[in-house]
Order: sequence, then structure tokens, then C-alpha cells
Amino acid sequence: MLDRLPYDVQLAILRSLSARDVVRLCSTCRALYSLMGDRSLWYHALSRLLLCFPQPQLSRRLGEMAAEELKAQVVHSAQLDRWWHRVDYEPRLVRNFHCDRSVEHVNLVAGGDWLVVVLYDGSLQLRELGAPSPAVTLSHSLTEDESVFYLSSRLSFTDDDEDLIILQMGVRYNQCNIYVYHVAVVDPSPTFLLVGKVSVTGSVWCCASGGRFLVYGQESGGGDMVLHVCPVGHGNPEPQRPEVSMNIGPWSADEDFSISVLSGHQLMLAYHGGLSPVWSRRCDIGSGIYRISPFSWDAHRHPVVVAGTHALHVVRLSPDAGADVDYREIPYPLPPGAELGYVGLGAIGLRRAIWDSTEARNGALHVHFRTYSLPRSILDLGEDDPDFGGGELGLQGRIGSFTVTLDPEEHLVNLCLEEGSGRVCLLLNNIMTGARRISVIDAV
Repeated sequence: MLDRLPYDVQLAILRSLSARDVVRLCSTCRALYSLMGDRSLWYHALSRLLLCFPQPQLSRRLGEMAAEELKAQVVHSAQLDRWWHRVDYEPRLVRNFHCDRSVEHVNLVAGGDWLVVVLYDGSLQLRELGAPSPAVTLSHSLTEDESVFYLSSRLSFTDDDEDLIILQMGVRYNQCNIYVYHVAVVDPSPTFLLVGKVSVTGSVWCCASGGRFLVYGQESGGGDMVLHVCPVGHGNPEPQRPEVSMNIGPWSADEDFSISVLSGHQLMLAYHGGLSPVWSRRCDIGSGIYRISPFSWDAHRHPVVVAGTHALHVVRLSPDAGADVDYREIPYPLPPGAELGYVGLGAIGLRRAIWDSTEARNGALHVHFRTYSLPRSILDLGEDDPDFGGGELGLQGRIGSFTVTLDPEEHLVNLCLEEGSGRVCLLLNNIMTGARRISVIDAV
């Protein structure tokens, strides 16, 4: 009966279904199967996905993607939604790449096909997975006075740009340099574009970028922490001075915290006592390295999600300055009396999260990871939304797991997640030999 309806009516019906149901329905007869080749069907489905889960590299190419590529992206997303929270499943593919001992951090670029590699001296590489050599190398030759004793990196992105922020702390003169790069892999040639640099005398405790701002926290000399806000942008890569400085009061140098730039007028600090943008909320988000979603800018469109010790903490802003903040605490989906257990290195997005759950290996060959499909309610999506499988996730989401085999002497240095592809990247170090390798895991 459906194949006898006008063509545009058939397409309208298919557009209201999930990708899984479209494939099933179109497999029932030859006439309906031909509809799966209609580009507008998959263009509509992927556009709908990108409204809730921005992926800059796909948005820029949406108009030129062929029907098969559009379909592959939508179907892969649906498969991830079903598989991510399965218990003790076996990842589809694990690839290992040996790397230099000086590699300090690795970050998957949006799309999951490119890897940013940060070396100990602050040099950067942009490498396509499987390629024999980096496509881009940005060398950073340091003098003896600039030798690095602490280096950190963070990747965050908005609808338009993907930012890499590098913090270098020097051995002598307590000198810190902060660099902000835009990472581009979709343009005619892959590149790092320097859009901001700040040089600071004194210790920087944390930094973040968002929109056209760089924010860093620095000890005042009297025990207080001061947040400094600097402009960054394509036309202004030269060292900048802060436009705004805010003393937020006493702070211990031993207290871990993280900054998120939420909008042009709002910041969020996450620390062991809770969350604090323009309001303050005491909540147990644990200690150590906080797992915070990379969608920090335009937080009225995409919430900020923090994976705490016992619950998710979801913050959504109003676009109006000074308006109320929508805060929700969502307990993890555990049976009564059960505990989440050890939460090690991890990463979180808006749909998925992952963390190392192996507290002490003691020579074991396996590392266990918890995977978490986040509840769709954090995005204000209906439980019956055809794109996002909300019904089976319920109000708290679902937790799964998988295991990876490592050498007994290896330990985890760095973990990152590219949630659009469901690809996980591990940086591993052999504590006996010092050798390092990169392991890339495809869940589906």
C-alpha cells in the first residue's frame, strides 16, 4: 500500500521514522528500496542530527555529500546509539600505532579521522589515521630558559570552529605561554591556525577558550585566584593583554578546577566543591581531572555536561544575560545499593561518555572501560524522537562496558573520545622501557 502513495508523501512518511526503521521498511520490497537512494531523505536526517549534535566538519560539507555518504553517517549514528551501552561487548576494530617517546597528548579531531599529537616541547602534528607521516608539523624550538616542565592541551569546538588550547609552563622564571589554534581538516589543506597567544609571568592554574575569548586563572600573590579574559581571533594572533580581570577569592594551588567559556558574558568553574557560573551550586563532582563536555560555547543551545562521582550535572543557560541557569542532576542508572566504582581518565560529550574503570591492574592484561549512553532528556528531546532512541535509554541513560588488552607494563596516559564516530583514542606508556604507542578503538 505504501508504495502506491505519491512519491513526496512516501518521503514525508520516511522522514518521520528513525534510520533503523527506514532501512527495515525499505527492505520489504523493491519499490520502497529505491527510496533509500533519495539524497533528500538522508540530507534531512543528517541535518536534523546536526541541529542537536554539531559536527563542524560535517556541517561544512553537508551540501556536497553524496546520498551514500549521507546515509552512512546517519546509519552509523543509529548503530552507535544501540551499541554504546551494551555490556562487555567487543569493539569492532582496535588499531595500534607506535609513536615517539616525546608525545604528551593526543586528541581526535571532530569526525575521528584525524589526530592532533602534542609533543613535549609544544610542537604539534596533525595526522590522518593510518597515514605513514603527519600531514602538518608545527615545530616549536625551545631555548634552555623555555624548557617545559608542565604541558597540557584541551580540544573544544562550537558549530563553526574546533579549538586546540596549549598551556606551557617553563622551568625558569616561572614563565607560562598559552596558545590557541583553530584546527582545520576540511579546508583545501589541513592546518593549524594560531588565533591567540598570551605570555604570563607566574603560574597559570587552568585555561580555556570559547568564541573569541581566552580565559586563564592565575594566583594573585596573596592566595586569591584571578581570572583573566583576553580576546583572540583570526586577525589578532599577536600576544594579548587581558581585557577583563576578576578576583574570585581565596583558592588553594592544590585544588583542581576547570574553566568553561559559556558565552560572551558567562564562565563556569568546576571544582571539588561544585559548579559556579553566575550562580553557585554545591554538588559532588569528585576530584582530579573533571570530565566536561567540549560544547561549552553557546551553552543556551547545547548544555554543558559534567560527569561527577555519583551523577551527571547538566547546565543550560538562557541567552539573556543575568537570566536563570537551568541546572539538573541526573543519577547514574545503577541498581539499588550498587556503586559506580572507580572513575579514572575519561571523556564525555552530549550523547556518550567513557571512562577507565580499572583502579589497580597489578600486572593484569586487561583494562576495563565503562561506556555510558546519556539520557536524551538533557537535550530536551522527546522520548519518542525518531532520531535518538530515547525510549530504551529512559530518564537516566544506560551504562555498558568493554575491555582492551594491554601489555602488563603499559599504563594509560591520555584518553579522548570523538563521539560522532564513537572512536576512542588511548595514549599508552610502557613504564619499563618508556616506549609509547597510540591505540585507536572503533566501537562500531
